Amino acid sequence: MKLLLLITLIALSASAAETVRSPDAKIIVTVELKEGRPLWSVTYGDNKIIHNGLLGVDTFSGSYTLVGTKTSAGDTTWKAVWGFLSTVRDHYNELTLELEETAATKRRLDVVLRAYNEGVAVRYVFPQQPGLKEVTVKSLLTEFKFGADHVIYSARDYQYGNATIAALKKSEGAVTVAVGGGNFVSLTDADRADFSVVSWVAKKDTPYTIVAAMHSPATGTLPFKTSWQAMVIGETAGKLVENRYLVENLNPPCAITDTSWIKPGKAICQVYNCRMVTDEIKKLMDFGSAHGFDYLEIDHSWSGAETKWTPEEIANFEKNKGPFWDKHPEWRDNVKGDLLKPAKGYVPFRPHSFQGGNYVDLDIPAIVAYGKSLKHPIGLCLYVRGALLKEFGGEHPIEEVFAHYEKWGVAGVKPGFVPPSSQKNERAIAYMVKKAAEHKLIVDIHDAFLPYGLCRTYPNLVNVEGLAGEEAEPFIPPEIKSLHDILLPFTRGIMGSFDYTPQIYKASKTHCHQVAMLGVYLGRASVRGGMKQWSPGGEGGAEIEFVEKMPGLTDEIKVTTDLGKYVTVARRKDANWYIASMSGPRAAAYQYPLTFLTPGRTYRASIYSDTPGGRKAIHTQQIVTSQTVIPIAMEPNGGHLMIVEAEK
Repeated sequence: MKLLLLITLIALSASAAETVRSPDAKIIVTVELKEGRPLWSVTYGDNKIIHNGLLGVDTFSGSYTLVGTKTSAGDTTWKAVWGFLSTVRDHYNELTLELEETAATKRRLDVVLRAYNEGVAVRYVFPQQPGLKEVTVKSLLTEFKFGADHVIYSARDYQYGNATIAALKKSEGAVTVAVGGGNFVSLTDADRADFSVVSWVAKKDTPYTIVAAMHSPATGTLPFKTSWQAMVIGETAGKLVENRYLVENLNPPCAITDTSWIKPGKAICQVYNCRMVTDEIKKLMDFGSAHGFDYLEIDHSWSGAETKWTPEEIANFEKNKGPFWDKHPEWRDNVKGDLLKPAKGYVPFRPHSFQGGNYVDLDIPAIVAYGKSLKHPIGLCLYVRGALLKEFGGEHPIEEVFAHYEKWGVAGVKPGFVPPSSQKNERAIAYMVKKAAEHKLIVDIHDAFLPYGLCRTYPNLVNVEGLAGEEAEPFIPPEIKSLHDILLPFTRGIMGSFDYTPQIYKASKTHCHQVAMLGVYLGRASVRGGMKQWSPGGEGGAEIEFVEKMPGLTDEIKVTTDLGKYVTVARRKDANWYIASMSGPRAAAYQYPLTFLTPGRTYRASIYSDTPGGRKAIHTQQIVTSQTVIPIAMEPNGGHLMIVEAEK
């Protein structure tokens, strides 16, 4: 590790401009005080991206003098457990402005700016100081003040290139901006474990400006720091995705001493595959083991209703339930909000859903033991409704639940509907992931929580849903569905892993498109359905080879796109490449050169492409080299898969 620390102890003039550059000097951040207000500008090459945007927080008066600066530089590497890159370089230059209020209180605020080759970030630190023990931050004043009304891409309201900064709706996920010259930037937050989530909004009365709106105030004892507000920068849209690991680099290093128990891989869910019955789950494990899956997820209802029903809800269900439930009185024992034992018999879906339910007959220890006994072991992951955990308002302490699951030998948990956003909830989520690590449980958080790089500190956090995945498809306009798929890597995907959980196979998309999701999106891949479709007589075919062979941890990534038309993600593991492509609502055809292959070496390519006019995959093979150009042709809502293996 290289760490250089220089401290300027003298007070600097109010008009002096301070500069920090990225290690490759392509990105320049300039900060100066004008009339006591700190303003920043960011330039990428010849492209001035941010123009004199305001810096600061609402906590203090907003008028400062600069009393000192500190500069530092970091250059380290760290090993990832899963994901696009097995080795990540954390290389930056840092500038800290030590500000003091001009008001009589003379309170201190540090503005910390980092410049990476992959982008820039800013956070605010309240250092220890006389007369001030605690602060509350209600709003961040940082302005991302662009030079024009640029086109934006936001997954929250599907503003996919059809709006500009002025029309930006409140976005709880990252916002990507086309800043001219073919360059793109994406705004997101990082290191949020003790802060409020932010949403990105257009600032009223300030043209071309985006600011981060806090969900709710955040309070801390000094020294206290905000989350980072980060701007990932890409020379192209593809480079933007390749550079997104900036988010993890802004988080603390790994806190788990031994990560050998965290296995990168793929998961298959019982949903659309089988009932929650021990023998049926074992058969699904057999299928998963035979096809390279590493985990099996059992979703909601395995331990009963997702919430503990109130007496009023029970009485209402008694009054309105269908005759089916008269034959299954065990439902009363299955709505008590238990997380420590499986339900027995039928479980109602919801207090106001009076017809039908899930049947449960599970022996968890027996299932765990069976999965571990298989030639290719399968770990068991269990759904946990957040509302039942004490830290989120329920009755069961996280420690108690996770200790119980560790005793069972469970491999992981899938917390659902965990309340995010506020500082209190974000703290509780970080605590949950930490406790899971202590009990050797991987975590896949579903529903509204958004990632911020916590997976660097706790790599047992292997995936996050956050925004619209498979379960939201019925609510996405038909003309947007596959457009959403191909733009997720450039919007929500910049924040971190994304668990789309595709249902194998939906009629609206080709087989190659749905399998390609497992290669395009970051995170431990998972699917619903698949056993029937990929078994003899099923509608699927040999394209499962891509699922079987694609590793959960790769060494290199290359992203190619014509934004809004298609995306191709190539991932290298050792000498082999796994290349997944998806098209949007229109057919896409382009030439794809394999110039990233090692010159002079031959490879065997196993290729799956869309059937013209159909949904199924066509399989071909060919010998390729770095000189080969592959013609990729995809149907509307289509896909393309390649496994390129070096010949010995």
